[in-house]
Amino acid sequence: AQPGKKGQLRKFKLVLKLIANYGLIGLPNAGKSSLLNELTKAQVKTAPYPFTTLEPNLGVFNNKVIADIPGLIEGASSGKGLGIKFLKHVEKVEVLIHCVASDSEDVLADYKTVLQEIEQYNNELLSKKQIILLTKTDLIDEKKQAELIKKLSKFHKEVLPISMYNPEQFNKFKQFLSSL
Repeated sequence: AQPGKKGQLRKFKLVLKLIANYGLIGLPNAGKSSLLNELTKAQVKTAPYPFTTLEPNLGVFNNKVIADIPGLIEGASSGKGLGIKFLKHVEKVEVLIHCVASDSEDVLADYKTVLQEIEQYNNELLSKKQIILLTKTDLIDEKKQAELIKKLSKFHKEVLPISMYNPEQFNKFKQFLSSL
């Protein structure tokens, strides 16, 4: 044995780059937290008002981690609200699942808002695999659902309708997730 030598003092900043396989993203009240609760054993707070989710929530589905990213709003990429804080979490997922509420007045504008905020924050994030979920389809009829799916299909992403109250749609989405 020999006496120790003088050590070094260093400061490091560690940045976690992956927290989940799938990230549920969208505007506030798009059904992200409800979806996480239904897919996993997570029991996160849900309410009919914006910004119920203030921190990402995680759940596990088929040994894959799903992150419920708090709602993004217009101006998030320039620091509006807690936008930058929320957008940093989008970097930490492999697949982006855009949740767009079918009861919205303009589903295209909702989708574009989130897409633009992601692009303005870090356009490299747009190269991640992405799908679009048309949520809350129990609130619209089948004709309106088909119309909204057609509109969202122009973005050349897989578009899936889903409602917590429609077992067929919900099971189809679970099968789709399992195949990713």
